[in-house]
Amino acid sequence: MGNEAYRQVWAGQARLGLAAVLGLSAVAALGACAPSETSRTSQQRPIVVAEEAALISPAVQNRILKNDTFQYRAARSTVRAGLKGIAQRYINLVDMDDLALDGLRGLATIDPAFKLNMEDGMIRLNLDETNIADFARPLSRDPADWARLTTKIIRAGRSQSPELQEADNERVYEALFDGMLAGLDIFSRYSGADEARANRARRDGFGGIGIRFTKSENAILVTHVQEDSPAHGVGLRPGDLILKINEDAIGELSLRKTAQRLRGPVGSPLTLSIARLDSDVERPDRHISFKLNRAHIVPETVRASVEDDVLKLTVTGFNKNTSPSMHTILRKNDDAFHSGLLKGVVMDLRGNPGGLLSQSVNVADLFLNRGRIIATRGRHPDSFHDYRAGGADLIDGKPLIILVDGDSASAAEIVASALQDLGRAVVIGSSSYGKGTVQTVIRLPNDGEMTLTWSRLVSSSGYALHGLGVMPTVCATNTPVGDTQAILAPQHIDDQRQAMSAWRAAGMIFDGRRPQLRDSCPAKSFQAGKNGDLLMQLANRVIHDPALYRRALMLSEPVNTASRH
Repeated sequence: MGNEAYRQVWAGQARLGLAAVLGLSAVAALGACAPSETSRTSQQRPIVVAEEAALISPAVQNRILKNDTFQYRAARSTVRAGLKGIAQRYINLVDMDDLALDGLRGLATIDPAFKLNMEDGMIRLNLDETNIADFARPLSRDPADWARLTTKIIRAGRSQSPELQEADNERVYEALFDGMLAGLDIFSRYSGADEARANRARRDGFGGIGIRFTKSENAILVTHVQEDSPAHGVGLRPGDLILKINEDAIGELSLRKTAQRLRGPVGSPLTLSIARLDSDVERPDRHISFKLNRAHIVPETVRASVEDDVLKLTVTGFNKNTSPSMHTILRKNDDAFHSGLLKGVVMDLRGNPGGLLSQSVNVADLFLNRGRIIATRGRHPDSFHDYRAGGADLIDGKPLIILVDGDSASAAEIVASALQDLGRAVVIGSSSYGKGTVQTVIRLPNDGEMTLTWSRLVSSSGYALHGLGVMPTVCATNTPVGDTQAILAPQHIDDQRQAMSAWRAAGMIFDGRRPQLRDSCPAKSFQAGKNGDLLMQLANRVIHDPALYRRALMLSEPVNTASRH
């Protein structure tokens, strides 16, 4: 089938949409059995495996099946789902032959002797220099056919390789999918069942008690207690030392194992034994027992503090509660904004790795009345979206500063670029990370998940964020460190106009200009240090100098994005 015909087949599959990918059922048939067992130095004649059956004796076939605990049917279903998901949803068209063979070659991470070559329509499996079996390449590019072949090759490899025989299904999935995805891009990845459950917990929440903690010898030290959580309800405090969870001493448990002990089904009971330093220095530490029930916990991603007359919102990520949390905080401060007690808002996105696209759009919308927040463009029809503001500015035009650095990525860059391009915020810091692609998550039959890049982010002013990021209005990296006066000098800010114009002119062109443009304000980590917080100092000066704020804001005048692509 030629490339054009393949594209037509893909186009038909693409219209099935995400529901088809997520709703795949298991394939019932097993693949063919493996050739007879031999040592790798054997010079036996290679066995040619036909489309449906290997030419091996029933006795050897039965012996292999009897001793092999590998779940071939499950593997076939999982591999088929992965291949189909990549073929339909990855941002660039992929060749099924290359994709499947790259996956199979990934098995060399389990046994380095495992080698595959394709010659004259046959796929040859070698271990070291010994040819184990030959397989007919599928005539179609159907993921089901390649998944069937994959399980046959795994079976043949396991019949000869002790390393492959010891690998369970999950280890094989990891090798296969890592091999497939390695040639795509750095943001497409596979997560096994355990890691996928942790990923879903970060996105959607989990059954827990609502604390953050760190290890302290044979105990864990509570560093934060989330409001309205079970831990908060029973009176657990930062500084408490948890010694036991139920009857299990913390001992040498790792942080990960401790987290697993604290989590569980929503509503399930839990007993904590803690040590608390009494406020009365004359008394020794008190030991207290707390009984509580786990609840659905969505990690906090927004922390609010008032510094003089400025509301600071520190956003550490974007999960399903980020926008609602920020909305609640802003509403609680309505009176302070209207009375003038609060002069403005600083949204701190430094070090923010991103998260849910929908939440970044909703956060930006809290400060906008109209305009296109972001657009996404990919290969799949479902990847084309224009996200527009449709709410109200909850701080009614008060000064808004966004802090970014070289570690602000993805969803954080959506918020910064939208509020900058629509003339609503002054961005201060350095060039952001430049992670301007959107990933979709496909849940696989083994309960793992595949994260695939499937579209690019296009800013309100029309430039692709990928490889470029957000150019700050006030760049803090091109002047002497800590020299706030030089950084905020009118000439320095005006110089940014030309750099920002070139930045936006990059549009959707991906060439050598992007790294060069980033050099105009090099990416840097800007966390608070022993000499104070430079970016917060700059933000406070800009908020309290109306003329300076207007000058900086003029670099990001509102743009008409109705006809942008």
